Amino acid sequence: MKRTIYALSMMMAVALALTSCLKNDADNAETITYNETAITSFSLTAVNRYIHTTSKAGTDSVYKRALVVKDYPFSIDQYQRKIYNTDSLPADCDLKHVLASIGKSTYSGDIFIKTIVGDTLRVYSSTDSIDFSQAREVQVYNSSLERHRSYTVQVNVKKSADTGLFQWEKMDDGDTSMPKDIQKEMRVDQVGKDGFRLTLDGGNTWSQETLGTEEDWQYMPTGIVNYVTFPLDPQHNTAYHLMTGRLEGNDYMSTVWRKITVDGKGSWTCMLNLPLNADTQVNYPGRLPADTHIDMVYNDRCIYAFLYSGGIYVSKDQGLSWQTATNLNLPSGATDHLRVAEDEEGYIWLLKEDGEGLWRGWFK
Repeated sequence: MKRTIYALSMMMAVALALTSCLKNDADNAETITYNETAITSFSLTAVNRYIHTTSKAGTDSVYKRALVVKDYPFSIDQYQRKIYNTDSLPADCDLKHVLASIGKSTYSGDIFIKTIVGDTLRVYSSTDSIDFSQAREVQVYNSSLERHRSYTVQVNVKKSADTGLFQWEKMDDGDTSMPKDIQKEMRVDQVGKDGFRLTLDGGNTWSQETLGTEEDWQYMPTGIVNYVTFPLDPQHNTAYHLMTGRLEGNDYMSTVWRKITVDGKGSWTCMLNLPLNADTQVNYPGRLPADTHIDMVYNDRCIYAFLYSGGIYVSKDQGLSWQTATNLNLPSGATDHLRVAEDEEGYIWLLKEDGEGLWRGWFK
């Protein structure tokens, strides 16, 4: 009997001790906070257009139409903390009253938008109108509101409602607004069935690339190549990459390759198989000529190829076919030895390597 009472007493003591421990743990529990924070997605959800029309009688009128916002995806540069659209919105968009969707990482806290004048911050809401007529600073805080990351949001818009026209502006030589990579040199080497190496910065850094089909390796360009990339679906980290270059044994046409990446991963596929030995008599319509340099830019949903020796070609099907551009001409004085790059605001910069000319252009 004494043993039974003793055993019961010990069990009760243990139970009370456990209850006390559990109670203390609950009372002393701390809220876990995370330092990491980032904006992970950005898109416009509502933008109005105010379209001006003139009747045959000369009467002017204006009507409102909602912009198809899904046609204008945004890219997020986490390194430079910049958010921008590659395809410019029509010039008749009302950027002072815009709705936007801003996504954040899992453990992020509130998102704030800095006022245009002053340093006041207001809490972001997807239902509040935002003025994007100029670049805006957006801040996202961690869950403890102790740290934050600031992003600059630039909503690019065409300069004029007269869409389809292109205008060049003469700039001062050495203008500091000129893209730093306008004279970039891109090359490939170590080409084989297993892939190749690619540099986009003159050899400072190299990436190991893979081929989608091993048999296509013989159609890889050699030496200097030309490269352009643009987002397909920025919200899902999907991008399109296009590379062209001279094929050994074919001095007249460029070979064209593409790569579609998801989260930075993808393989190269040959789009245009060229004859390994071609001469000037061979006529292949829709092909891109070969040249010492061909600088490509993605603008207004087209890929423009500027030949080093002069001339501009355009592809409206992501590099599959090419034709002479009719809506974009070289400015007076720009005949050859040309290098081209595009800045984040959608301006196309044209430089003569001999230092005798610098221009900036845009689609109106």
